[in-house]
Amino acid sequence: MTNRRHFLTSCAGALCVLPVPALAAAGTGKIRFGLITDIHQDVMHDGPERLSRFIAAMKEEKVDFIVQLGDFCVPHERNRAFLDEWNKFSGPRYHVLGNHDTDGGYKREQAVAFLGMPGRFYRFDQGGIRFLALDGNDRGGTTKGYPKFIAADQIDWLKRELDEATMPVIVLIHQPLESAGGVDNGEQVRGLLETSRRDGRPGVAAVLTGHLHLDYVRRINGIPHIQFNSASYVWLPGNDRRKIYDEAAHKAHPYLDHVAPYRDPLWAVVTLDKSAGTLSIKGRRTEWVGPDPWERKAPEKDYPRDITRPAISDWSGKWTGE
Repeated sequence: MTNRRHFLTSCAGALCVLPVPALAAAGTGKIRFGLITDIHQDVMHDGPERLSRFIAAMKEEKVDFIVQLGDFCVPHERNRAFLDEWNKFSGPRYHVLGNHDTDGGYKREQAVAFLGMPGRFYRFDQGGIRFLALDGNDRGGTTKGYPKFIAADQIDWLKRELDEATMPVIVLIHQPLESAGGVDNGEQVRGLLETSRRDGRPGVAAVLTGHLHLDYVRRINGIPHIQFNSASYVWLPGNDRRKIYDEAAHKAHPYLDHVAPYRDPLWAVVTLDKSAGTLSIKGRRTEWVGPDPWERKAPEKDYPRDITRPAISDWSGKWTGE
């Protein structure tokens, strides 16, 4: 599902502490939200349980809102109960489209309608911060297979949003902008984000992504690009398929033998502390179910051990005003 061969990263430790561009939002206090990505309900036999545990934890944490960064589920009625589980969180809930949310021939517009999104790409404000949710699934790139591109209409919208933003901006997108496994025109998009911090404006503070099922942070020209790990698994090459769960689970979910699953679901709580000027992530760690990826012949050049792990690492950074 993911081409890992050429991704780039410059920060791959268990704990990555990075400066973050200044967020000069009005007011004081903290904004806290729950983030989960790449549950892959249509691959995993226990997707509903993983989501239920996330929702229960976010209620206990009393976060202000929740976000999922894509590869959630296809817009089929069989997934209605899964979506209902997501909607048990009573606060604001935000979706980002992933490439697998249209598997089976569904259109993006069907996924948008099923999830109740305002559009394929949109904005929302929370606590003096502007969030821009992008759709990285446009056609127009050079990659074969799933489209990974941001087309001209969305680029024009992004330019306008960045030009008009008077508050700090956090970008949400499924595919990363700094990896060859991500958006084909990521460099173009990054250029827009990097020029947003001019004329005294706070501009883009961070880019939050999923898709690669990896755990790392990379800063480019002052903007941290944060890769959040999948809630569920690492997808493996097809040369070592194994049935780790019971026969019924594999029969109902035929792609299960392609994955190295995580025992417990992964998610994160993201905190923006305006009074202290920090952005922090509280992640989770678990274990592999069954043999790890390298026991299953996953090549280390494509699955580096330092960022291929059943974890979302904690990290935090002081806003530096860069």
